[in-house]
Amino acid sequence: MYSGRVCLFVLLWALAASAEPAPELAEKIRQGRSLQSQGRFAEAESRFESVLQETERLPGQADLQATALSHLASVEIDLGRLEEASRLCERAISILIKSAGEADGRVQTLRTELAGLYVESGQSTTAEKLLRRIIAFQVSQAQTATPQAAFALDVLACLYARRKNLAVAEAAERQSLSVLEALPNPDLTSVALGNLHLSIFLNSRKRAAEALPYAERASTMLRTLPVRQPAMEAAADMSLASIHVGVGRPNEAEVESERASKVVESFYGPNHPQTAWMLLANAAVLRRLNRKEEARAIQKQGERILNESEKSRLGETVPIEALLPH
Repeated sequence: MYSGRVCLFVLLWALAASAEPAPELAEKIRQGRSLQSQGRFAEAESRFESVLQETERLPGQADLQATALSHLASVEIDLGRLEEASRLCERAISILIKSAGEADGRVQTLRTELAGLYVESGQSTTAEKLLRRIIAFQVSQAQTATPQAAFALDVLACLYARRKNLAVAEAAERQSLSVLEALPNPDLTSVALGNLHLSIFLNSRKRAAEALPYAERASTMLRTLPVRQPAMEAAADMSLASIHVGVGRPNEAEVESERASKVVESFYGPNHPQTAWMLLANAAVLRRLNRKEEARAIQKQGERILNESEKSRLGETVPIEALLPH
């Protein structure tokens, strides 16, 4: 399953490495990242907006402007404001093209994130066209073994899973992971999320035993990140819960699914669409554990949150039905 910015926006952080902000701006970015990882989105947004305002007053700060815009886009995603996130991504792309050119890897990364927003908004045809253009550009530049190419393949795999074309999703995810793992210094978060997605795809194809080591690896890696990402960890827990049902470990499944639901509720709040999606996943696990009455109550709670949400819903890159085999 997909939780907020679990797969599509992790590479936003990589933009900061290409900029060299003044110490006070670097500290604001660090604070913003920390606040966002705690679910304190308004405070994080304020820090990133402050960085953006300061860079707009200074010459030669295109890289840092793009970094601030990207972080703001990530917060907007967490808040469920996909249209605003898209606008911020497009603005960052425009700035980077002017300062560094089309071939800059950050441009391709942000375009992939924009494609991810199309996926979440249900515009899969537009998303696929954009992703294929990104991949074709990488091929034309002889840059198929790059983090950007791997990221595009990962989002493409999520798109295929949304369409329930899980065999193709699995193949794309394996290709993405092979690119990442061949890099000299692969981004650990990206590798972890690739393993998480692959575990979901395999489990959805009723290959729980094969999925288990990928889910375990993802969970372990996510818990060693310098900045903890509770929503990502919860997604890994829920994947493990579903897999543990399939391999006959009901006690582990119950603990993990309940923990994932509580973590996401604490992170996003009780009435956030992502909390609803996690409740629905928890209900699906409970149904498979023959706790149908409890599952029905939790499912109704999740459905109520979705129905009452007035914000743009955060769609599922990997639909909830893809998480749990039928």
